[in-house]
Amino acid sequence: MKKEVVAAKCGPWERILLVDDDPDVGALVSRALGQAEGYTVQVCGSSIDALERARSFQPDLILLDVMMPGMDGPETLKALRANETTASIPVIFMSAGADRPDAPQYQKLGAMGVIPKPFDPALLPATLKGICSGQPINQAYPSNFDDLRGAYLSELPAKTDAMAALAAALVAGGWHKPTVESLMQMAHRLAGSSGLYRVDGLARAAGILEAMLKRLLEAPRWPPSRPPDDVATLVKALARCVPGGARRARRAHQARVDR
Repeated sequence: MKKEVVAAKCGPWERILLVDDDPDVGALVSRALGQAEGYTVQVCGSSIDALERARSFQPDLILLDVMMPGMDGPETLKALRANETTASIPVIFMSAGADRPDAPQYQKLGAMGVIPKPFDPALLPATLKGICSGQPINQAYPSNFDDLRGAYLSELPAKTDAMAALAAALVAGGWHKPTVESLMQMAHRLAGSSGLYRVDGLARAAGILEAMLKRLLEAPRWPPSRPPDDVATLVKALARCVPGGARRARRAHQARVDR
């Protein structure tokens, strides 16, 4: 069955469904595939919505984030394969963790391939064709997405301020698993999107924070024995990785909105 699905994957793709809970990724992919290449792109932010949208939209391809709240990417793929109307739709995973040792496992689940974040948005159409043909391409950041990058930079201070507020709540009130889970999810999204927009230092810092929080959540003992001060320290270090021009970009972006 796997060979039959692969053979069908390399036909023309016109309708693409992106499943990603980060709207910054959605904006960039929609620009790269929709406005630039003429694909019909729909974006949904949760796996539950994706299952319904895949049935109604009937895309030629689904780009599926691996880590999302609730049902994750691999679970979503299993659900898609279990439904007759979506079973044969090709799926390519997109994930900030796609270069980890478990990445080959995603393909064993029936995914066509995996695109690691960050990727070059301008070369995304060629990247998809490269996965289909088995010939990956080199990537370099383009200049025709500068407007999206400027808007993204303007939003970074608010994102890191929100993370700092969660870390401060942990320090003040002690370990609280839902707060840690929310903070990890924010770090995961930031690691993927900031790498995508080539804010590399921030991407690395967010990835370190995500990995630390994941280890804490998966540890056999809860709550951790040490206080959450290290989490707050990492969040402060992450905020220092925001480019110096980000707050200026935020003020300029707000000024354009207000006009």
